[in-house]
Amino acid sequence: MKLLVLGGHGFVGRSVVEVLRPTNHEVIPVSLRDGLDLLDCESTKKYFRKVKPDVTINCAARVGSLNLVTQQAADIVDTNMRMLVNIFRAAWECAPDTRLINPVANCAFPGHLDRYTEDRLWEGNLHRSVLSYGSTRRMMLILSECYMMQYGFKAINFFVPNMYGPHDSTDPNKAHALNALIGKAVKTHREAKKELEVWGSGIAIREWLYASDFGRIVAETIERINDYGFAEPVNVGQNFGLSVRELIEIILRQTGCACRLTWNRDMPDGAPKKVMDDTRFRKIFPNFEFTTLKEGITETIRYYESIYPY
Repeated sequence: MKLLVLGGHGFVGRSVVEVLRPTNHEVIPVSLRDGLDLLDCESTKKYFRKVKPDVTINCAARVGSLNLVTQQAADIVDTNMRMLVNIFRAAWECAPDTRLINPVANCAFPGHLDRYTEDRLWEGNLHRSVLSYGSTRRMMLILSECYMMQYGFKAINFFVPNMYGPHDSTDPNKAHALNALIGKAVKTHREAKKELEVWGSGIAIREWLYASDFGRIVAETIERINDYGFAEPVNVGQNFGLSVRELIEIILRQTGCACRLTWNRDMPDGAPKKVMDDTRFRKIFPNFEFTTLKEGITETIRYYESIYPY
């Protein structure tokens, strides 16, 4: 099969591509560097016409830290909404038989919940800190339902927690949260600094997904693309979270960084707790084994060490 990976040179997209490359499928990663402008519907249609993918994995997004999606809220919602509208329209018009796989960030869930089950997505408002980005993740579900309703166009939606792993940005304002912490710790250790600033209070509890694990889930999904279980959104959940304070202590131990922590409480914490129910996931992927947090952090530390200085 032909597999088109949108945003295939970005953080999540590159991790997905690395997992898919050894398979027997033709993997085609595309992004702006290839001339694909997802803000331009005609540019998007051009690639769908050219590739005619059997499966499209949508890893394209404009996102960053809580600070970034708050400060640039209008730009974030505008860019991501237009990209999504163009992707669905181009896919349906130019490759109507493609199956679209979407990772949907769990910031789409209501801000008051601390445990996320798939059926509770619409039970309240988003946390204000993620209003711009989370609203566009909800739009993925709306577009999926509407295109199915009118055209029979099929999308598979996976709710995913905060991802981490190699290939992310070195800019703390653009990197995903755990990667930003690891990047800062590596830099602090390499430069023998005595102090490390962490954004927020450290009390927020989050669930974490190693990006390559999402790639492995995509790979298995492709082999079972017509499984009835994918008709509904599925949490990629583990029912387990750690606070930022607990995480930074793990990171400091693994990097060998013996610095003093300072907490910048002027930066947002976001929702107090985000942990995802795994009941539906385990019905569909009963034998899936996630990368342990220790293993994932170790590999991510190696990545940031390999690209230092930054």
